[in-house]
Amino acid sequence: MELKLTAETREETGKGPVGRLRAKGGIPAVLYGLGVEPHSLTVKTEELSEVLHTEAGANVLIDLQVVDGKKKESHLVMIREIQRHPFKQKFRHVDFVKVARDEKVSTMVPIAVRGEEESPGLKAGGTLQHNIWEVEVECLPADMPDHLYVDISSMEIGDHLRVSDLGSPAGVAILTDADDIILTILAPRVIEVEVPEEVAPGEEVAPAEEKPEEAAPPAGGEES
Repeated sequence: MELKLTAETREETGKGPVGRLRAKGGIPAVLYGLGVEPHSLTVKTEELSEVLHTEAGANVLIDLQVVDGKKKESHLVMIREIQRHPFKQKFRHVDFVKVARDEKVSTMVPIAVRGEEESPGLKAGGTLQHNIWEVEVECLPADMPDHLYVDISSMEIGDHLRVSDLGSPAGVAILTDADDIILTILAPRVIEVEVPEEVAPGEEVAPAEEKPEEAAPPAGGEES
């Protein structure tokens, strides 16, 4: 599925112009990649948000309509990187990379977990520890998956899943090391508490041994 997004060419760069652009609801962007020279663009915040709120997420295939005055060009692109404000979660910058329908591309795809409610290990009090949240894949742009799934419904405490256990659609190659561990079910943490021994009924507790008092220094002067 391809979604359309409009962008305008941007001549002004630098902190001041970019700040004014964001204040008006725009996002600075750059386009580069297959057969195009890198050039600066502007996209609207609300339009980018609509494009990203699909099942494909950031791996959505975009028909980018670049407007330069009276001229308009269409580019098939994917999002290479999105920068967000660290606190406000607002878009700060976006990189578009031009792709071709018949040429493979590589990107990171998130991992989704299924079967948590059925897992015997989790039912027994185990904890799910994630080591990897995404893997790198290579495929044609139209075949790019939105997620890759792992099923933990039969996992016991101590079990783990590796990248090699991931299933992928036809035409999608996983580039991440197959031996990398995705997740593990850890045993519950046991906290040891020392409990004082109870005194048996009728048993006397021996008094603490008293230390002899130190001899007083002789009168009339300091202790030598």
